Amino acid sequence: MSDDKSKIGRQDDIRVDLNDQSEVEYLHRQIPNKTHQEIKDAIKKYGPFRKDIENALNKGNK
Repeated sequence: MSDDKSKIGRQDDIRVDLNDQSEVEYLHRQIPNKTHQEIKDAIKKYGPFRKDIENALNKGNK
């Protein structure tokens, strides 16, 4: 069963689905200095929580 994009809620705000290219693309637009592969690797390494992924990816930018 596919993800219904019209039904968004708290879960969709805090998690990133590695298998959903639109969610990976959204993160890429938020952190454009990282490649899609770096973002996918961060999701695999740090888990699905958006905050953890963003923190890890932005860590090197400071």
